Amino acid sequence: MNTLTRYLSREFIQNFFLCLGAFTTIYLIVEFFERINAFLYNRAPLSLMAPYFLNKIPAIVSQVAPAAILLATIVTLGLMSRHNEIMAMKSGGISLWRILSPILGVVLIIYFALLGLNEWVTPAANQKAREVRDLIVHKKKPMAAFKQSQIWIHSHQAIYNIRLYHPEQDLLEGFTVFRFGPAFQLAERIDARSARWKDGKWTFAEASVTAFPPDGFPVRKFHEKFVLSLPEMPADFRIADKPPEEMNYSELQEFVRKIERDGYRSSKYRTAMHHFFSFPFIGVILAFLGVPIALRKERGAGIAVGIGLCLFISFVFFVVYSFSIGYGQAGTLPPFLAAWLGNIIFTMVGVYFFLSVRH
Repeated sequence: MNTLTRYLSREFIQNFFLCLGAFTTIYLIVEFFERINAFLYNRAPLSLMAPYFLNKIPAIVSQVAPAAILLATIVTLGLMSRHNEIMAMKSGGISLWRILSPILGVVLIIYFALLGLNEWVTPAANQKAREVRDLIVHKKKPMAAFKQSQIWIHSHQAIYNIRLYHPEQDLLEGFTVFRFGPAFQLAERIDARSARWKDGKWTFAEASVTAFPPDGFPVRKFHEKFVLSLPEMPADFRIADKPPEEMNYSELQEFVRKIERDGYRSSKYRTAMHHFFSFPFIGVILAFLGVPIALRKERGAGIAVGIGLCLFISFVFFVVYSFSIGYGQAGTLPPFLAAWLGNIIFTMVGVYFFLSVRH
């Protein structure tokens, strides 16, 4: 590693961590003021509030890292351009690509670091933060056990097994109910293709109901539709909805394989699989977009304008990306295209402006 590479890498890394720290702090402050009223209303002790905010940090870092990369690129190259360092390098026969290669190398390292963070740290931290929030706000301790795609819930002399839960539709798929008598002997088992909350009751579709009388043989009946009143309402099953952000890639992959084998729709989770790789890659794309912004000094623009453009571009990028992901989760777009569409569009824009700066 020669002197130029070390210098460029050091300057970019310093600026990146400054930007990352600033964005993370701002995000935490917003999160604090958003949650503090509910926490104080429920008289949450500091011993619960502190773990909540600490466990939010990995997800926040993952979310703001691409914007931090863009701003670090603008600041690093903008300051060098202002001090005529880039002009001096070009005069010495150093190409723009050679100047940028150390920065892009660091950005790729950050990309793989984010993949590692999202695989081994962020999912568990997200789950812990949600459990702490539920404990503070809803006074609910975790009562669900997750093992890949198997979800078990114990409540009110019954045990529920759920394959897949759609909270936005109040729909449970692959739903099994084990109901017990006073002596905790098995009294009834219900196996249903799905169960939907409607008019204060659960409506089971394609349900097999097996009764276990104390003095007799089990009796099984099949129902196309079967309505039953259970003590649990949809809100009680929301703990069974393990969102994609609480799964690492290997868990998502296994979960998708399982629910597709069982015949359930997997667009939400398959989109999350592609999102796992596509979202951290936004930083690489934004680094390319940051180059022409940073070098706009020749056209009379300064770093302040660059920072404003950074915020605007990040906002537009994340809006496009979020809409695309939403369409993928709904099944309107193929999951791969939904996760990478925004990246593809902005990559073409970034390459165009990058090439225009080179010439």
